[in-house]
Amino acid sequence: MSASEGSKWRDLAPRVLSALVMAAIGIGAIVAGHGAFTALVLIVGGIGFWELWRMARVKQRADQLTSGDQKWLFAYAVLIVMGVAGLIHLSAEGGPRVLVYAILLVVITDSFGYIFGRLIGGPKFWPRISPKKTWAGIVAGWIGAGLLGYYGDRHLPGDFARLWFLVFSSMFLSFASQMGDFFESALKRRMGVKDSSNIIPGHGGVLDRFDALIALGAIYLILAFIFG
Repeated sequence: MSASEGSKWRDLAPRVLSALVMAAIGIGAIVAGHGAFTALVLIVGGIGFWELWRMARVKQRADQLTSGDQKWLFAYAVLIVMGVAGLIHLSAEGGPRVLVYAILLVVITDSFGYIFGRLIGGPKFWPRISPKKTWAGIVAGWIGAGLLGYYGDRHLPGDFARLWFLVFSSMFLSFASQMGDFFESALKRRMGVKDSSNIIPGHGGVLDRFDALIALGAIYLILAFIFG
C-alpha cells in the first residue's frame, strides 16, 4: 500500500473504535429501558446545545458573529430539539428492536459511505461543504440501508411495515441522515471551526458523531406527526 493509499484509511481505526464504543453505550441504554435511553438522549442534546454556544463564542470573540450566523445556529438548535424529541418518541412507540434498527441504519450508512467512497472515489457529492464525500459513498449508504431493510424486516415487530416500504423508507432515512451530516458540516464551516468541540478525544464533538442520528430523529418526528 502506498503512502497516499495509507493516508486515505488512516482514520478508519479511530472511526471504528469510536463507533463501537458509542454503539455499546447506546445499546446498553436501550437494554436498560426507555427511561435510561431518554436520559442518554437528553444528555446528548444538552451537550449539543453547549457545542452550539461554543461555536458561537468562537466568532463572537473575533467580533464576526452575524445575524446570518445566529439564524444558522437557531436552525440547528431547532433540529436538535426535534431530533431529541423524535428519538424519545421512537423509543416509546417502537421499542428496543426499532431503536437498534435506527442506530444500525445510521452506522451502516456511514460505514458503507466511508468504505465505498474511499474504494471507488469519483465525483464529489458536495465539495464546497464536505470535500471528502463522493457520489459513490452517498449511493453506497443508500444501498446499505436498503439491504438493512430487506434483511432486518424479519427482526422487527410483525406489524411494523411492509417489506417494500421498509426498504425504501430505510433508503430515504439514510439520505436524511446524510443531509444531517452535511448540515452540521456547513454550520462548522460557517462558524470557522473544524470540530463542534473536543469532548470526544481525537474525534471531535457530540454533534460531529450524532449529527446523522439527530437528523433521523427529526425526520421520524415529522413523519410521525403527519401519519400518526
